[in-house]
Amino acid sequence: MFTKKIIRHAAAILGAAVMFTALAGGAQAQVRACGPRSEIVSWLQSRFQERQAGFGLVGDRAVMELYTSPAGTWTLIVTDPLKRTCFVASGHSWVDMPPPATQAWTVP
Repeated sequence: MFTKKIIRHAAAILGAAVMFTALAGGAQAQVRACGPRSEIVSWLQSRFQERQAGFGLVGDRAVMELYTSPAGTWTLIVTDPLKRTCFVASGHSWVDMPPPATQAWTVP
């Protein structure tokens, strides 16, 4: 599935970003906009009409979630084991892609 491939790729990038942030120390970590997950999700829904489009695990370190809206806005958030939820990225012009058609394989 194309969306899963994008999410896996984004998870790898996010994993590197999470590791970098953890290694960079306090000043880097303070730049992130974080808060309780329920408040962030509620804000995304009320402000942008975004709903969860997918999620994935970043090893055993975090859960990454993708939120999208019918208007094309999108947001990636990450929740760590201490239940801190932070914004990772956001943008516009998101387009959902249909999953590729499966091909029936036959044994010759």
